[in-house]
Amino acid sequence: TDEGKITVSIRMLKEETDSVAIEFSVIDTGIGIPEIKLEHIFDDFQQATDETSRLHGGTGLRLSIVKKFVELQGGTLIVNSKPGKGSTFGFALNFKKAVAETTEITQADKGMELAERIDNIRVLVAEDMPLNQLLIKIILEDFGFHVDIAGNGNIAIEKLQENKYDIILMDLQMPELNGFEVTEHIRSKMNSQIPIIALTADVTTVDAEKCKAVGMNDYISKPIDEILLHGKITECLKKTN
Repeated sequence: TDEGKITVSIRMLKEETDSVAIEFSVIDTGIGIPEIKLEHIFDDFQQATDETSRLHGGTGLRLSIVKKFVELQGGTLIVNSKPGKGSTFGFALNFKKAVAETTEITQADKGMELAERIDNIRVLVAEDMPLNQLLIKIILEDFGFHVDIAGNGNIAIEKLQENKYDIILMDLQMPELNGFEVTEHIRSKMNSQIPIIALTADVTTVDAEKCKAVGMNDYISKPIDEILLHGKITECLKKTN
C-alpha cells in the first residue's frame, strides 16, 4: 500500500470443549481489486490488473499457494475488496485445544537455572545482524557480563588488538571476513587461545567439524537458548582457568 496502513487481526469465531475456530485477516488501504476479478484472484499466475505486476511486483502465485495451504488444513478463505479503497484477505481454521501445565518462572528461578554466576567477564560478540546483536547483548548482560559488539570480522580483529576479552561469540557468516577466517587469524596470526564459541543458524556436520578444525571451542545454534549458552560459556571458561 502506497499510503495508509495495513492491519493484521485475529479473532475467535467459535469455541467448543476441545477445539476453537480462529479467523486471521490482513486489511490494507491499497489499490483494491475489481469485483469481476475476485473470483479468479486465487488462480495461478493471476493479477488484478496488468499494471499490478509492473507497479507492485509479484508473479500471481502467492495467493494461489496460500489457498492450497489453507485448504489442506481444512480452512476457508475470505476476500473482500473495493478498487481504490483496499482489500481484506483472511482465512479461518479450526484448532484442537492443547492441555499443558505451565509453571511461572521467576527471576530467582532463572538465576538458579543458570547455575553459578561468573562475574567480571568481558565478551566480544562478532555478529553483523543488528537484531541478533541486540538479542545476544540483552542475554549476556542479563548474565552480568560486559559486552562489546563487532559488526564484521575485521572489526572483531581490531577490537581484540585493542582490548582484553575472556571469550568470543563468533557468527560464522559475516561480511568481509567470516567466522572461520577470523578464528584462523586469531589462532595462527595472533597466537591467542581465547575461547571461541561459534554462532550458527544451521549446525551441519560439516560446519561442526570445520569449527573444530580451525580451533573453535564449541558452537551453538540460533535462536539461542540462554540456559545452554550460559552452560557453554561457563564450561569454556573453566577449561581455560
